Amino acid sequence: MNNNLLSRALCQAVEALRGGAGEDTWTDVERALRRARPDDPDLADSDLAVIVELRDFDELARLVDGWRDPKGDLPIADKAIIDRAMKALRKRIKLARLDEESSLGGSALTGGKHSAITAVRPPEQYPAEVWELLIARGRVRDIGHGLLEPVGAG
Repeated sequence: MNNNLLSRALCQAVEALRGGAGEDTWTDVERALRRARPDDPDLADSDLAVIVELRDFDELARLVDGWRDPKGDLPIADKAIIDRAMKALRKRIKLARLDEESSLGGSALTGGKHSAITAVRPPEQYPAEVWELLIARGRVRDIGHGLLEPVGAG
């Protein structure tokens, strides 16, 4: 499973192309596109695939600039990664809460105690750029010491 962001690779490619890079960069873009969703036949027909096939720098730059906007849409491949990362973070918080609640020593007659854990270290199977993107888009909050909290967690 690829957990690298397609948008990050394409942002770097646009910067390289602006700097005068050539055909090798377009080849790298094609590879990144194939790696992002190797099992998705619809990706070949997507606007992004057409832009890359035509080597249309202006359209690629416009698309990438739109991804930089926190309210803008991301590529489908990145949305899937972000959804998996959020699910993994929520699951990690749930397990941390269950672990703490099982060791608090609350009485069965009083209903036990509830955990106050709202943040954890993010799962390591996702690179830092995924968490940085989630922070930039306001889906998680960095509360310091490497701990992340989903926005709206309580």
